[in-house]
Amino acid sequence: MRSALVLLLALLALSPAIAQQSAPGALTDQATAFARFADTTSAQPAAERIARFHAEFDPLLPGFYQRATPRAQAALDAQIAAALAAFPANRAAFARTTASFGTAFAAAQARFRQSFPDYTLSMPVYLIQSFGQMDGGTRTIGGKPVMLFGADVIAKIHDDTTIGPFLDHELFHSYHARYFPDCAEMWCSLWQEGLAVHVTARMNPDANDRQLLLSSPRPIRAALAARIPQAMCFVRKRFASTRDSDYAALFLGTSGRTKFPARFGYLIGAMLAERIGADLSLEQLAKLPRDAVELRLSAALASYGRC
Repeated sequence: MRSALVLLLALLALSPAIAQQSAPGALTDQATAFARFADTTSAQPAAERIARFHAEFDPLLPGFYQRATPRAQAALDAQIAAALAAFPANRAAFARTTASFGTAFAAAQARFRQSFPDYTLSMPVYLIQSFGQMDGGTRTIGGKPVMLFGADVIAKIHDDTTIGPFLDHELFHSYHARYFPDCAEMWCSLWQEGLAVHVTARMNPDANDRQLLLSSPRPIRAALAARIPQAMCFVRKRFASTRDSDYAALFLGTSGRTKFPARFGYLIGAMLAERIGADLSLEQLAKLPRDAVELRLSAALASYGRC
């Protein structure tokens, strides 16, 4: 869960406006405002709509809709134009998401406190139009953590059966960050993401792989089943790597040149977290210090045999 990932390295510093809009732990709905914007500007030329979008929404979440180079900005603006053009067809699903998200988020926080009584959310939360960038996650922008949920992506890939486990996963990341600071080595991401999957599975014992976010872009478990030892060796060789290409091979939506399925690092990490946490509570797992995690992860990987 690298702080900005590859896609958000160019975000600009956060202005005081964002802190004034949403108190820590409070949810601010910016997605409904986008729907109104899409409706009221529907007759305008695409270039004018894009310019007006930036004028109205950039101050609400400074940097998120801006890129560092003209080429990157042009690519994002093309996505904005396409989303605005397609919005009439997507409106119904988008509206259902914006109408139900607040209730789902409140329920998720109450449920999360049952497993983690000391849970508090110390960052502002925003429901936004992400233009396909994310369903949810924590981003560090200008040195300040912000939790963002993309109503557009949620509307496409989540439903009543997946929204709860999905929110458990994201809330755990915000909780875990209090005890396990972000770091660049591969094993850190393996622990952060794998433990989030493992915790979600234990909080939702009847959840299937789709609910655990292990079925996109295709089911990971079935594709990896016959190659678990090889996958463990692949991870062992990159245990301390800080290369973006290695991170992408394990956690992003394409498998690149590896022989393993896309995002297989989530399943590998969850398997290792399950082995490490066999005799630990969820709170104990979340609060393991960095040096203990590194040693336990290394030992758990080694337990799968020689490479």
